[in-house]
Amino acid sequence: MIAAIVLLGGSAAQYVLAAPRVVATPVAGCAGAPEYVASASVPQSVNVGRITRNFTVRLPAGYTQGRPTPLIIAYHGRGEAALFFERYTQLSRLPAILVYPQAMRSTSGPRSWQGAPYSDPKADDIGFTREIIRTVRANACVDNGRIFAVGRSNGGGLANLLACQLPGQFAAIAMVSGAFYPQANQGCAQARPVSRIEFHGTEDRIVPYWGLQKFGSVLPPIPDEVGGWARRAGCAPPIESRIANATTRIDWLACQPGVMVSHVRIEGGTHLWPGSGTTPLRPSNHVNATALIWQFFQLARPGLTG
Repeated sequence: MIAAIVLLGGSAAQYVLAAPRVVATPVAGCAGAPEYVASASVPQSVNVGRITRNFTVRLPAGYTQGRPTPLIIAYHGRGEAALFFERYTQLSRLPAILVYPQAMRSTSGPRSWQGAPYSDPKADDIGFTREIIRTVRANACVDNGRIFAVGRSNGGGLANLLACQLPGQFAAIAMVSGAFYPQANQGCAQARPVSRIEFHGTEDRIVPYWGLQKFGSVLPPIPDEVGGWARRAGCAPPIESRIANATTRIDWLACQPGVMVSHVRIEGGTHLWPGSGTTPLRPSNHVNATALIWQFFQLARPGLTG
C-alpha cells in the first residue's frame, strides 16, 4: 500500500502526509506501576562490554501507562552533548518516548558514534542500542512496532548502521546531515530495506553534499547514498516536490512493500538541523526537520522487533 502525499501550497508546514492506521503492539512495560514520569527527564545507565553507557529518557506529556507509545532513539552529532541536541531539535515535543544516548569519547577526543573512522574501537553502539530498547521496554509502555532512530551527522551514520545491523528492529530511521562513511554501511548491501528519510544542505562544509575524502576515508555524494537505498529497496523512479523556498523533497514511494525512501535537499543549506535556528531567512530554516520526520514516521509500516 502506498500512502497518499498531499501538497497544500508551498510551505513545509502545509506538507501533509495521509498516514494509514497503525495498530499498536503492547510489551512488558505496559503493565504495573510506571518507572518513568511523564514530561520528566530520567537519567539511565547500562553496562555494555563492561563499559557504563548513559542515556536519558523523556516521556511525552499526557503519557498513559497501558497505552503503547512510539519510541524514538535520537543520536547527537560528533562532539555534541545529548542535552544540547535535545534542546535545539525539540524532538521531545513529539508524542513519543524520546531517548537521548550519550556517545563515548573517540580516540581523537570528541564524543562520537560507531560507524565512523574516528570512533573509539571499544564503542559498541549496536549493543548499546539493544540495551536501551530492552531497558525502556521494561519500564515504559512501548509500541513494539513503532520504534524509530534519528541521527544527526555522525549520529545519522549510526542510525543507518543500526537499520542494517538490527534487522526488523526499526520501523523507520531519519538522518540530518548524515555522515555515511563505509563503516556506517557495513552489512547494508544484504540487509532488509528500512524506510529512510535524509535531510542535507548543498553548502554543508562538514559533510559535503557532493562528498569528499576525510579522516582517511570516503564520504560519498549524498545523491549516490540515497539512490543506493532506493535501488536496494526496488523503488520505482521518484517524485520531486518543491516544499519550501530553496527546498526540494524527493520521494521514492513505489518500493518494496512497507518501504519508503525520501530525501530533502536544501539549496544553500549548511550543517544545521533544519528549523532549529532563529533566523528564518537562512535556507536551513525554511523547513522544520522535526515536524517532517514525525510525519514520515506516521507513514512507516510497523516494524518487527528482535
